[in-house]
Amino acid sequence: MHRAIILAGGNIGNVALRFEEAERLLAERGVEVIRRSQNYESRAWGFESEMLFVNAVWEVKTELEAEELLDMLQEVENLLGRNRIEEQKIKAESGERYCSRTLDLDILFYDEEHISTERLSVPHPLIMEREFVITPLCELLECNRMQLAEKIEKIYV
Repeated sequence: MHRAIILAGGNIGNVALRFEEAERLLAERGVEVIRRSQNYESRAWGFESEMLFVNAVWEVKTELEAEELLDMLQEVENLLGRNRIEEQKIKAESGERYCSRTLDLDILFYDEEHISTERLSVPHPLIMEREFVITPLCELLECNRMQLAEKIEKIYV
């Protein structure tokens, strides 16, 4: 059985309710959320938006391999209204790398593995640059920023 840490986020619609629905859909597919942080609000990162983001981190257990888990997360995002094609159009028009979204599920950690493929980088390479990740992650892992940085460095070595 594998353990992963997932970052959940979104800023369109009732994100907290969407998180609950995502957890239910994951459980139906054999991915169990065993611990979760509280939900945190933050401003958009990497682009301008008047809508605040809601973010949380979940610890999950699964029998899926990392890229299979990624596929499952993207399936759940799509089921709950994420439209990547529309997002690409918005980003192309604005020239921004990011845009508002209904739901985004990212793998931050997968066991203690270092993964670097075309589709997946674990630990997520921007963890320490994003306060909206650090705050809920430190809550879940019961650590401070320095301990988190040490954990990430340990995985990369």
